[in-house]
Amino acid sequence: MEQERPSEKSSPATATMCPDSSKSSLPHLRLIIFVLLAALLLAACGGSDAPASDAEEAPAAAETATPVPEPDPTDTPVPVPTDTPMPEPTDTPVPEPEPTSTPEPEPEPPPTAAPQEESAAESAEMPGTGQTFVIVPEESEARFSIDEELFGQPKTVIGTTNAITGEITVDAANPAASVIGPIQIEAGTFVTDNDRRNGAIRRFILQSNRYQFITFSSTELTGMPESVAVGDEVEFEVTGDLTVREVTNPVLFIVTLQVISESELRGSAATILVLDDFELTIPEVPSVANVGEEFIVEFDFVARAQ
Repeated sequence: MEQERPSEKSSPATATMCPDSSKSSLPHLRLIIFVLLAALLLAACGGSDAPASDAEEAPAAAETATPVPEPDPTDTPVPVPTDTPMPEPTDTPVPEPEPTSTPEPEPEPPPTAAPQEESAAESAEMPGTGQTFVIVPEESEARFSIDEELFGQPKTVIGTTNAITGEITVDAANPAASVIGPIQIEAGTFVTDNDRRNGAIRRFILQSNRYQFITFSSTELTGMPESVAVGDEVEFEVTGDLTVREVTNPVLFIVTLQVISESELRGSAATILVLDDFELTIPEVPSVANVGEEFIVEFDFVARAQ
């Protein structure tokens, strides 16, 4: 029992020692806290130094990066001078041949062209010395007309054909020496407004089965001008020999000639013939009476140079 007491007494001692130990630990805690604060401050200072160095490195990098684009302006001027001088030499030689083009007119073709124009004008005034023009059948026509009474009524019978061939030779130095013909017409090709009349003309009047062509050749031209120019219209007389069947007689045609161009002539010719002069007989038909003794022969022609 006595031994247990001192233990009870010792408990208060321990109780008293605890507060002492807590008192002694406070300064240690404060020191630790202070050390931690100092460490935190140092850490904060160290972190601020690191970004600063990074920031310094960043401008340094920026400075190093800026010189990198600097060669770009150096590159740009390099092609610019190279491009500019290249076209300049090419442009300069281009005008250089210009003096070569200027001496080209030195051969003086215009004087040669001028006489050509003069010769063309001369040829226009006189369409070809001894030049031959050939009649174009498709654009030409020969016709005759004769008066009669049909069933007691007056009627003018007209027969036409374009089966015409022939030539006109023009003498430019002396137009009066020009020659028309020979001109031929196929006798069996005349057509009127009546088939029975057509048959009578072929079989009985012209006898085209025996005499195929009616032929004319000029012997003299009168009333021709001294010269003829393109665009002129000339009227003159042509005397020549006309052959119908076996009969040939001199006839005179009044001719109107137009010089369309140096290569084309257009004209018309007309004359009056008598049936008895060429021994032409009109068959007697009950419905036909009072056939005229004279008949008109006309030509409309187009002739082109060959």
